[in-house]
Amino acid sequence: MLSAIRGFFDRLSLNARLVLVVSVVVLGLFGLTVMNALQNRAGQMDGLQSLLRSQIESAVSVAAAFHERAGKGEFSEAEAQKRALAQIHDMQWNKGAGYVFAFDDKYTLTSHPVMLDKLGTSVREMTDQNGKPIFQAMHAIDMKDGGGLTYYDWLKPSSKKIVGKVTYSERYQPWGMHFGAGAYFDDIDAQFRQTLALNLGKAGLLALLVIALVWLSMRSIRRSIGGEPGFAVAMATRIANGDLGKDDGGKTFAAGSLLAELARMRDRLTGIVGEVQHGSEAVSSAAQQIAKGNDDLSQRTQEQASSLEETAASMEEMTSTVKQNAENASYANQLASGAREQAERGGEVAAQAVAAMDEINASSRKIADIVGLIDEIAFQTNLLSLNAAVEAARAGEQGRGFAVVASEVRSLSQRSAAAAKEIKGLINESVQRVQAGSALVDQSGAALTGIVESVKKVTDIVAEIAAASHEQSAGIDQVNRAVMQMDEVTQQNAALVEEAAAAARAMQEQALELQRQMRFFQLGGAPSDAQAPVAAPESARVVELPRKAVARAAEPAPRRAAAAGAWTEF
Repeated sequence: MLSAIRGFFDRLSLNARLVLVVSVVVLGLFGLTVMNALQNRAGQMDGLQSLLRSQIESAVSVAAAFHERAGKGEFSEAEAQKRALAQIHDMQWNKGAGYVFAFDDKYTLTSHPVMLDKLGTSVREMTDQNGKPIFQAMHAIDMKDGGGLTYYDWLKPSSKKIVGKVTYSERYQPWGMHFGAGAYFDDIDAQFRQTLALNLGKAGLLALLVIALVWLSMRSIRRSIGGEPGFAVAMATRIANGDLGKDDGGKTFAAGSLLAELARMRDRLTGIVGEVQHGSEAVSSAAQQIAKGNDDLSQRTQEQASSLEETAASMEEMTSTVKQNAENASYANQLASGAREQAERGGEVAAQAVAAMDEINASSRKIADIVGLIDEIAFQTNLLSLNAAVEAARAGEQGRGFAVVASEVRSLSQRSAAAAKEIKGLINESVQRVQAGSALVDQSGAALTGIVESVKKVTDIVAEIAAASHEQSAGIDQVNRAVMQMDEVTQQNAALVEEAAAAARAMQEQALELQRQMRFFQLGGAPSDAQAPVAAPESARVVELPRKAVARAAEPAPRRAAAAGAWTEF
């Protein structure tokens, strides 16, 4: 129901809506005026009915009082009715226009201050000008409800006109008697018509004022809108739905009106959307290039980080080797120094050996001389033994014992000579060997001297090598630290490049999303000429960093965190 009403109003033009509103307001105003007048009339009628009811209640009270007195024996029931009716006959108001009458259940009129000629007669068939049986209606209401109102038309004595009249009647059961009181309400109707006419006139003037104000407001609204509100709503709906094409039907709108501003907004949005579309395409292309560049840079940075990591490991190994070489050089220097000392001591021993060999050679020469002397003595002894043998032979038998002795001496001398000769040969051989040994010892001394000189040179060279190795180790340590710093910086750069690549991809995705949203708008009644979204580049191939490099790259966290925050803000 509500949707149908809403649809009906949506189909109406502004003029029709305003006419409908004014009609409802005017009709409502007149309706309220009539209702107010009717309520006033109803109030007056209620007052009149209350007056009649109070009079009848008084009459019933009078009858009840006399009935009670009759019950006490003061007089008979008939006398009580007579006295009560007499007293009720005098109950008049409004200069005799208002009075109380009575009739019994048999419709016999028992009291009426106006129709005196009808007293004691039946009024059952008495009707008003419209043929309505008045007393039958009263009797029916009283018997059914005990009392009530009866409306009918009757001649009004003062105006001699048939006007409306209302009577309130009530049955007093102990006597079977009906008491009624009536009143004309033509004056109430007259006042009602007069008040209604006056109020309707006022309402008419107010309605004219409302119509004038609404008409002026309608003109102002139409001037402010620039046309029908439905057209403005349709234009705003098209703009809201992304349709920025011109569909005005050749209409022109007053400057400063809503439709004119909507048209200007549409034209401005058309320009902005076009610029944003081209800008988003440029941003998307640039973001794609940046993302690809960052991906390549990230890959190269990762490879460089791996190479630096390997270089750092090699430098560490070389540093360890150089340190070991320096230690070996130091140890070789110590050994060379020891060898130098041993060689110097060997040279001294060789010199001493040469001196000893010289002394042995001299002693051998002396022994050779002694052996030569012994040989000469043996030779002389042999000669002497020969001479002695010759002499013993000459002596004959006496010299035979001497000859034996001489022979023995000769034999001993020969053996001494042979031994001396043999000793001499041995001594000569020893002398030769001693000479050879002396020569060898001399050569050894010379060699040891050369060795000592060489060892000195080797010691100096080894000392220089050890010093150079220490310096080289210190230099390699510095190079290693520099490589480690380069590795650390490279890891940081790799992390920043990865973040930059991620930011570039995010920017590209945002640019693609912006293009998708811009395609919502239609320029010139056709879909926007936004290009198809550029495919997002593949994610950067992230080379797994060595654990050691990652550990070092994780140290400068605050800087990367700040960088990450900056990219996030971007």
